[in-house]
Amino acid sequence: MLASFYTGPIQFGPLNSVPIDLMSPRNAIDLTATITTPENIQFEYRIAGPFRRIPAFLVDLLVRFIAFLAIFVAVACSGITQLFPFLSQFATIGVVILLTYFFIDWFYGVFFETYWNGRTIGKWISKIQVISVDGRPISAYQATIRNFLRLADLAPMMSLAAIFANDAPPFLFPTGLVAILCMVFTTRFQRLGDLAAGTMVVVDERAWVPPKVKLEDPRVASLSELIPANFMMSRSMVRAVALYAERRMRMPMARRMELSAILAAPLMAQLGLREDTSPDLFLCALYYREFVAKPIAITDSTSVDVGIPISQATPVLDTAGPKPVSHESTSTPPPDLAPYPQIPNGQQIPNGEYP
Repeated sequence: MLASFYTGPIQFGPLNSVPIDLMSPRNAIDLTATITTPENIQFEYRIAGPFRRIPAFLVDLLVRFIAFLAIFVAVACSGITQLFPFLSQFATIGVVILLTYFFIDWFYGVFFETYWNGRTIGKWISKIQVISVDGRPISAYQATIRNFLRLADLAPMMSLAAIFANDAPPFLFPTGLVAILCMVFTTRFQRLGDLAAGTMVVVDERAWVPPKVKLEDPRVASLSELIPANFMMSRSMVRAVALYAERRMRMPMARRMELSAILAAPLMAQLGLREDTSPDLFLCALYYREFVAKPIAITDSTSVDVGIPISQATPVLDTAGPKPVSHESTSTPPPDLAPYPQIPNGQQIPNGEYP
């Protein structure tokens, strides 16, 4: 019902001038932010929602508690109370604990986000990162602003006695309704601290894209045919081969042969290739087989995809024999319209009436 009345993109919040089409298949699941640099280069980030940020917050909360507990045990066993004879032992320990709690709770996020490129331990585990809204790394000032306003984002505070019973411990726990409402009504899921600091939290998952390398040596394709079809490379080996194929032309010949021999020698021995085979060409053949000539899933029974565009009229060799098979239609016309075969003298005779 809602889709039938939808007429255009919906925009939440006045901070982002780029509307987000919530009905598109991409933005229906997760939101993206496109940032254009002054050099007219576009970067696209995937915004981290509450369901990725809450686990990171809980992990950071656990880390802060463990650090506080470790410092408490260290202070209690260090004999630091003897440095302040005018205070009792419990008063000295209480002062040290309060100072430790203050610095850990308020400066934990500031320290890690400043010196770890917008990450904390919880954000690193959840694979998210804090960056500026213009795509630049977060600064110390921005990290301080967004972490000092966390107390306002966790408001309002709720008492346990108001929920369970009057005799419950008078503890207060944060509800985080302010942060959740700010995330809902902003296109980049920004809480109050993010709005004040000009930051946003993005997903820190970088997909690896294989480089596109043009191999002009005709021996590469011939050598790739000698590799068995059931030979499979590991993911790390595939990346190493791709990076080598991309950077090989920028290496001196001696360095190229030395590096390729280290990578290719175990594989060449495993495949039983000749010892005089060039390891440089062998790695290029692996790249050609993996990224150029490797067939992909065929969606049409009449089409063949070998990594190179093939036109409808281009013949493709059939595996059953050397006779070329064309993609054009080979349907036989009706018998009454079939042309008569030609004889040497130019006369036409009916089919099957050869002398």
